[in-house]
This record gives sequence, structure tokens and C-alpha cells, in this order.
Amino acid sequence: MAKKKEKMSFSHLKNNTNPSWWKDSALRRNVLQCIGLYFCVFYLGYDAALLNGLQAMDQWNEYFNSPKGNLLGLISASLFLPAIVTPYIAEVLSHRFGRKITLAVGSLLLILGAFINAFANSLGMFIAGRVLVGAAGPFGKITAIALLHEIAHPRLRGMVASSYYCNYYFGSIAAAWFCYGSLQWGNTSWAWRAPCLFQIMAPCAVLLWLVIIPESPRWLIAHGKTEKALHILAKYHANGDREDELVQYEYREICHAILLEEESKQTKYTDFFKTSGNRRRLLVLLTMATGTNWIGNSIISYYLSPVLKLVGITSYVQISGINGGLAVWNLFLAYAGSLNAERAGRRKLWLTSTIGMLCSYIVITGLSGSFAMTKSHGVGLAVVPFLFIYYGFYDIGWTPLPFSYGAEILPYHLRMKGLSVMLCTQNVAQAFNQWVNPVALAGIGWK
Repeated sequence: MAKKKEKMSFSHLKNNTNPSWWKDSALRRNVLQCIGLYFCVFYLGYDAALLNGLQAMDQWNEYFNSPKGNLLGLISASLFLPAIVTPYIAEVLSHRFGRKITLAVGSLLLILGAFINAFANSLGMFIAGRVLVGAAGPFGKITAIALLHEIAHPRLRGMVASSYYCNYYFGSIAAAWFCYGSLQWGNTSWAWRAPCLFQIMAPCAVLLWLVIIPESPRWLIAHGKTEKALHILAKYHANGDREDELVQYEYREICHAILLEEESKQTKYTDFFKTSGNRRRLLVLLTMATGTNWIGNSIISYYLSPVLKLVGITSYVQISGINGGLAVWNLFLAYAGSLNAERAGRRKLWLTSTIGMLCSYIVITGLSGSFAMTKSHGVGLAVVPFLFIYYGFYDIGWTPLPFSYGAEILPYHLRMKGLSVMLCTQNVAQAFNQWVNPVALAGIGWK
């Protein structure tokens, strides 16, 4: 609905750009800027595949005495516990100092956390590094999607926004295959330290990209820097033409939204309860936040190694290979979903995704139970393709849609607050999930 409305609003306006974005210099720069923001979600996919890869590594298990159950749950959950609070800190920083400063702070904290992880000499130090990485994540994760919506050309906004979270899987691919390669390094702690250290790549890329990424025009207008905002809109949305109809429309729309915000005095979190529309938005945000974690994906994302061992696949090389193959598969399917979100519609994608996941998870559960009774190697192997099928359905809906759709349905003055609530809820759900899953896997197995 939101996207259809946007198309109707902008389609009649003249715009000094080529209909094909790749043939237009301003739009090529605009897309390049948006791609730079994709690195802000890279860390989360990298961490998921990294923890799977480390669990499949003799070197890491020997160094930390093969953590299992409650301790393994704490290691995983330590990434999400601090992120329950830090979205609100990121939201305050973003409103006061701007989106770019917030992204820089988050990137620097993430780099520090990755260094602590890589040079950890105890499990406590390793967990401390993960805590810092987790605390830093929301600074980029929610700020980037808000900034992406605010700088993207209206014609491209749907495409680049729905593709945002798909880049989680670039991180997964990098970590999975790095860990696979380092399995062959022999008895050295650098087999696991090097993949941990490589986590600095994405935040370093963000810091470099910030040189060419403009500040949010909405933030600039809200802070009285109207000339600079108009310059940015003209430069990247109309090849420098300040009188362009689209640019003038966007500028007036932003000014009007900010004026309404000022008239309503100060925006508060309680505003979500004041109108039926905002209450519905809040319900949608909470549903998406819990849904991204409580639909079975977290077990496969963070505990693929023990899940595969439950069905008789115990070779570390095989587990790492499946981890890497799954990451590549996820990337292609997630982008297929994101690039077809406009054509298929959000609702249809979500329904297809969720129904497909349910059906494939039923089969996975049945095969896992059968293997537990029969110990048939063929039954155990049959679980693997259904893990891919399950994740394929997850990829087309639940990967690309939640954060882009959340940003789409929120009015500007509630955007950062709404995304903060969504991310906080997501991290509460994920921290709980990640802590109890290994305890359950150790206690009741496939059940």
C-alpha cells in the first residue's frame, strides 16, 4: 500500500534523470551510496556463520574446552543482550548528531569488539568481545535503513530498501568459507582467530563509504540546514537541478512533515498508543520482530553443527561445507525475494514464505525423529535438502521485508523510535532463543 501510494504521488512529476538508473550519473552515485549502507548488516550474517564455523572447529573447541548447553547459549546470546538497550542510545545519537556520526560510532565499536574476539585468551574475554560487537550493531543496523530511505531516489527506494537485509548473507558466505578454509591450518589458534579478526572488514568499509554518503536531507532540514538539504536532493535526485519538480516536491514534503512534528511538540514513544493507526503499526513491528527469530530459523542459523550431529552428520569438513553452501543458497533466494517484492506484493511473499517454512519444518521434524529411532544414514542425509528448502522459503519473505517494511509504514517523526522498538524486541526474542536452544538440543535432542 505504501509503495503504491508513493508511485501515484511521484509518477506525474518531471525529473531530470534517465528512466534507466544505470544510464544516469546521479542515480548511479545514489545506488552506490545505498550499497555502502548494506555493510551495516553484514556483521550479523557474519557472526551467525562464524559461530557455526567455530563450533565445527577442533582448534576453537580445544582452546575453549568445547562449550555446550548453557555456556554455548550464553556465548550466542551475548551478542543480543546488549542490543536490547543500545537501539535507544543509537536513536538519541541519530537525532542529535546525525545519521553519519551514529554510523561512525557503531563502526568503531564493532572494530574494537572484533579485535577483542580475535585476541581473546579466555572464554570470558571472547564473550566480552561479542558483547561489544552486539552493542555496536544497532548503531548501524537501524540507522542505516533509516538513512537509506532518506537518501534513496523515490523511484529506487523500494528496490534498494527491500534488498538491505539480504546482505546478511554476504556476511554468512564470508564467514562460512573462511572457517572452512582455516580448518586446514593445523593446530594453531589462528585457525579461529583469523576469521574473528576478519569481522573488521565491514565496519572499515562503512567508515570509508561515509566519505561519499550524504547526510539525511530530513535530518538537515530538521536542524535548520535547508540549503544543504536542497543541494543534496538536487545533486543525487536530479543531476543538480534545484528547480526540478521532483526535488521541489520532496523538499516541500519533508518541510511539511517536520512542521507537523514541531506542532505536535516532542515525539514520544507513547505516541504509538494515541491513534488506532499507530497502534496497528506497533503491532506489526512487534509481530515482525518476534517472527524473525521464533519461526525456527535461529536453531539452524546459530546451531547448525549440533543439529547436523543429531542426524548423524559429524564430519567437521562436511558441516562446514553445508554451512557455506547454505549461505550461498540463502543469498540468491533472499535477493530473488527482494527484487520481486514490488511485483508480487509484501503480503503474498510473506504468506508464501511462512506456509512453505511450516511444511518443510514438519518434514524436518519427522525425518529427525525417524533417524533418532532407526539411525538410518539415508534418513539423516534427507534432512539436509529440507534445511535448504526451509531456508529458501524464509529467504524470500522474512529476510528482505521486515526492516524495509517497518521503515515504510512509519511516519518520519516515529521512524527511528519505531525501528528502535522493533530492534529491541527482536534482540530480546533472539537473546532468549539463543540461550535456551542449545540447552534444549542437549536435553531433548530433535524434539
